[in-house]
Amino acid sequence: MRILHTGDIHLDSPFSGMDVGKAESRRRELRETFIRMMRYAADEKLDMVIIAGDLFDGAYVTRETVACLIREFSRLSCPVIIAPGNHDPADEQSVWQKTVFPENVHIFKSNKTEKFSFDDLECDVYGYGFVSARETNCLLWGSVEDESRINILAVHGDTTSPLSSNAPLPVAVIRSFGADYAALGHIHNPAAANATLSDVGAYCGCPEGRDFGECGEKGAIVAEITKDGTKKEFVRFSKRVYIWDTLNIDASGDMGQIMSKVSGYIESKGYGNEVLLRLTLTGSVEPSLVINTAHLCEAAGPLFHLEVEDATSPTWNADTLLSDMGIRGELYRTLLPDLESADREKRDRASLALRYALAALSGEDISDI
Repeated sequence: MRILHTGDIHLDSPFSGMDVGKAESRRRELRETFIRMMRYAADEKLDMVIIAGDLFDGAYVTRETVACLIREFSRLSCPVIIAPGNHDPADEQSVWQKTVFPENVHIFKSNKTEKFSFDDLECDVYGYGFVSARETNCLLWGSVEDESRINILAVHGDTTSPLSSNAPLPVAVIRSFGADYAALGHIHNPAAANATLSDVGAYCGCPEGRDFGECGEKGAIVAEITKDGTKKEFVRFSKRVYIWDTLNIDASGDMGQIMSKVSGYIESKGYGNEVLLRLTLTGSVEPSLVINTAHLCEAAGPLFHLEVEDATSPTWNADTLLSDMGIRGELYRTLLPDLESADREKRDRASLALRYALAALSGEDISDI
């Protein structure tokens, strides 16, 4: 049988780091990504859809999101299995308890291991659901009941830490349970975790990145499960891609040169409207050059979103400043203990303070910095 294995969709995420218009656009696009997955399952005539937790970002779910789910689930001719996670637990006030979903939707509403059977597919699906935001115990118990059937485990849990508050799930427990495929949710960047799961299942990751901790193409897993093994295929569904790059701006003399380098870099990469970019500036620049990162974001051009971080270091002429008997030298000597501190926060603060002071003493307008 072939299944769509997804999870960690986080519908109705706030996208609080963006302006209001873009945040609303991203919430809408997240629903559109969900729709693309459901339409793909229908078009490919998949046998089952599994959503391994965190379909919603939190307890607040909009009416249009609920309506979207009901509409898309109703269009599917296959079963939909949902295992609520730590972001959308099946507590008494949840959507899972208060909404009537189509008959093909099966939801694990208990934190005890349960089973849904599908005789036409000769398949049993085992799982549990979070009932609160914290589940400090392993919730998987027992083993499959009929080894002759295709047995799938659909759960949200954390295989990376036995001390997790998100249903710790040792790989040995999954293996001893005996499922043909474990469809897991919780880890959004699953490459490392999946390396330890290759023989028992996989984390699906998230289908759409939501911040710069979720860079790269995102999607879901299409798994073909037999008693002889499982073939897994990654399918991209994300509309946009988060990318975190660095750009060396050595020897830049002013903001105009830096702006040109940022614009040129974006153009050289061919980044378009599908990209949300965080660009970290590195290299050495004159101490008096204070970099206005907000102004540089105007170089976004075709990008959907651009953030710029200043991680440059000043090109100090330390000997000259140390021997300077004027105000520049006095500033440098006063700040020197912090500039050489083992505490990074102190170093960064002192470096920025010296840049501002030197820029002001050079007659530069720093009012908009």
